[in-house]
Amino acid sequence: MSKFSPEDQNSITNLDQDLQNSRLGKYNDPELQKDIKNWIFNIILNDNDNSLNINKQDDLMNILKDGTVLCQLVNKVYGLNSIKFKKSGLAFVQMENIEKFLNFIKFKGVPEDELFQTVDLYESKDPYQIMMTIRSLSRTINKEFPQYPLIGPKISTKHKRPPVPPKPKQFQSATSKSNNSWSTLEYGYMGGSNQANESVVFGSSHNIIRKGA
Repeated sequence: MSKFSPEDQNSITNLDQDLQNSRLGKYNDPELQKDIKNWIFNIILNDNDNSLNINKQDDLMNILKDGTVLCQLVNKVYGLNSIKFKKSGLAFVQMENIEKFLNFIKFKGVPEDELFQTVDLYESKDPYQIMMTIRSLSRTINKEFPQYPLIGPKISTKHKRPPVPPKPKQFQSATSKSNNSWSTLEYGYMGGSNQANESVVFGSSHNIIRKGA
């Protein structure tokens, strides 16, 4: 059985570090952090009320770490006691707050692949993913409550295929039994290119010399 050389192990470690550094670099985008903070604070804080004792200048991970701000955000939008949470210095209580928040927003429609894991926030393992989850939550909330703005650009919605226009009367047949619907030829479909109509047989030789030459 082959073993990794020290050089191979260093290479793997460096790839992991490069990925982590890349995501940390995205997290350290001051404009995105500012947008997310402003979105959260505008929802949960009144002008003269800061009962949660939030310091807006703190790092976003420190603000969100115990889960209380996230739970309060949900309660402001979806109604009091949507999530029952506790303010505590105990690790298991804080992680429980985060878990309740994640379960609730998943239930409300935030895609599972856009959710962070509890340890991503509590241990600051992937700060960028926390921001992506909150951005996704802003889309979910905006869809149900348009008074709350989006974070970032609005995602375009899929447009329905336009309906097939009715067949003009001059092309309709009085004896037709198909409700005078369009045929594939009338609607512009010629059957496509295939082996039969192009006289191509895979695996056989192809004569490029004109017949009679």
